[in-house]
Amino acid sequence: MSLVDHDSWDIEYEGCERLRHQLLVLLNQRRQHEASPNSTEYVKLTGSIHSGLEQLNKDVAHLKVVLDNAITWETSPKSELQQRRIDWDKLTSELRVITTKFNTSTRADQTALSSSSVWQNAGPSNPTPNRNLDAESMKQLHAEMLENQNRGLEVLSATIGRQRELATVLGNEVEDQNNILDNLSNTMDRVESGVQRDTRSIGQINRTDSTCGYWLVIIALFVAIIIVLLV
Repeated sequence: MSLVDHDSWDIEYEGCERLRHQLLVLLNQRRQHEASPNSTEYVKLTGSIHSGLEQLNKDVAHLKVVLDNAITWETSPKSELQQRRIDWDKLTSELRVITTKFNTSTRADQTALSSSSVWQNAGPSNPTPNRNLDAESMKQLHAEMLENQNRGLEVLSATIGRQRELATVLGNEVEDQNNILDNLSNTMDRVESGVQRDTRSIGQINRTDSTCGYWLVIIALFVAIIIVLLV
């Protein structure tokens, strides 16, 4: 039985790449609303990006666990494992860039919003109906966060299942190897016994041949003596 590569790298790496691309799209969409950082759409996009970054951080961390498992169990060729290491480093670097962009733009927008609020408080009091998210937007944002968490849990559950399968395969492989070694040991014992038996038989044959040769010589001498006497 040969070991099968049960790691989930390809699936989880593609998931991280899709989420990274979605975050870039959301950042571009939010940039279009920078003029009104207290609008419902801007706040909603900010919440989605924040939730997505948290999920991507968790996924990238778990991807490192998958990579380490693949290296430990040597489930893939060394060249492929090296490429995976490069891809993970690149993904981590891109995650840092996205996080920096998000934090920098968020701080800048918060500063601008704070300055605007101070100016508005100095003048007449005006209502700001879009300052807070309405109930529908909050529900939608909460649903998106739950969906992201559910996807993460599904991936984690699938990974644990694959790890359990890998452990079972390894256990079966070890048991098969032990059976093979036991059979090989029994075969070697039988071969050794046969060799010893054949060696004893050959020794007996050699002794028998030596005895027969001795008597043949005696008989030949006796015949020769008789012939000489008769002549």
